[in-house]
Amino acid sequence: MLEHRTSLVDDLLAEQAKLGTAVTRFSDWHEQAHTEPLQARYYSKLIPLSKPLRGEQYAFEVNLDQCTGCKACVAACHSLNGLDDDESWRDVGMLVGDVYIPYQQTITTACHHCADPACANGCPVLAYHKDEETGIVRHLDDQCIGCSYCILKCPYEVPKFNKKRGIVRKCDMCQQRLAVGEAPACVQSCPNAAIAIRIVPWERDSPKSLHRNGDNGVSRSQLLPGTMSSSYTRPTTRYISSKPVPESAVHGDGERPRVEDAHTPLAVMLVLTQLATGAFLFAQGSTQLWIGFATALVGIQASVLHLGQPLKAMRCFLGWRKSWLSREIMAFGGFPPAALGAALGFLPSWVPAVIGCVSVFCSVMVYVDTHRPFWVMSQTFVKFFGTVLVLGLALGACFNPGLAQLCILAAVLKLAWEALVLSLPDEKLERTKRLLLGPLREVNLARFVIGLFGLVLMLHNAWVGFACLLIGEFIERTLFFKAGAAWKMPGNA
Repeated sequence: MLEHRTSLVDDLLAEQAKLGTAVTRFSDWHEQAHTEPLQARYYSKLIPLSKPLRGEQYAFEVNLDQCTGCKACVAACHSLNGLDDDESWRDVGMLVGDVYIPYQQTITTACHHCADPACANGCPVLAYHKDEETGIVRHLDDQCIGCSYCILKCPYEVPKFNKKRGIVRKCDMCQQRLAVGEAPACVQSCPNAAIAIRIVPWERDSPKSLHRNGDNGVSRSQLLPGTMSSSYTRPTTRYISSKPVPESAVHGDGERPRVEDAHTPLAVMLVLTQLATGAFLFAQGSTQLWIGFATALVGIQASVLHLGQPLKAMRCFLGWRKSWLSREIMAFGGFPPAALGAALGFLPSWVPAVIGCVSVFCSVMVYVDTHRPFWVMSQTFVKFFGTVLVLGLALGACFNPGLAQLCILAAVLKLAWEALVLSLPDEKLERTKRLLLGPLREVNLARFVIGLFGLVLMLHNAWVGFACLLIGEFIERTLFFKAGAAWKMPGNA
């Protein structure tokens, strides 16, 4: 009987079949030997082992003793989240002491996922969502209209406007990674394990201070020295250190206040809508009513130029329950129809005047609600309604010279009030005064010169005087934005 003999090729194929394919072997090896991410051994102690319970949330914890300012966290956040070239969701800055208390500490900061987020409270289109299970404050990119109001509302300058996309974006604590037990990019990348994710309470009193092991010398109401009171948004980030931080410590870049954005479309909108309100408030005939209608229409249209996504502006009413910006937009929506009705003689002039005053008050609250020192009620209310009186009376004086003296009185009082801010002994206004007397000195001087020049001309040529006062109000409103120094965290650009 003949013995069946196999070839070498048959033997090799049979052996390979027993070994399996490369894909099969890699899959088996990964399932048996690596049931967690490869880097988990480095960060497993830096993230919670369980998910937050009801009334709890995730929060960043930064160990200042371990932070060296290497910016590895910034680079990792940028790379792993696919950010654009000029975009950054995490910043690194510095706290320094005064000449009597030598101190220097690098600070890494990102979104604080506040218990009461100002960005979400101010958004007119509800583009922010605080997750009920994790407490993470997410930004909904597809909902955003690019109004940038959240940037003004956040005292830590966390949301960043992306010019390329026309929307705002921010840190979401890499929630997709946390959901599968993987650490956020910044936590993974820090070579000294200075950043961690912890679970903290947020429905009750969230952490409001710079937590330390021992006396830190810092006000319990502040997240870091030089930052806004935490009672506004209740940030959940904790900064821990064994070294006390001097209460007098300041931001490393705090001595050089930044000139803010002029927000030209908003400045135009505010001045023209306030002029239109004054035109109906002091109406002196049908011509003035038509001027009021035209300026209201142009002013409201100018505001659309401020949006990164103007085609989505119809969503602006969604946040009316919490957002003053949403209320302002809705109020101004009824202004042009009422103005047109008055110009055509269908409505009395006091109807658009009342609607205009309500709209201007909403404009006041839009900026007061940001809690910026220069935009407090006493400043913003006087400036906005002062513009209503000055320009309304100046336009009325062009048709009725008897109003010129009232216009001059209103303008003198408004200019005096604006000058008063430079002499107020308020430490919170220190950065604003530095801007008005420093890089904005020439513009500030021009505002007063043109304003006073307009007052003199009102007695000789009302139309020229009105034009000068209008230019002066435009300059004042530009300074309102440029000198409105924002609260910030160390290192935020």
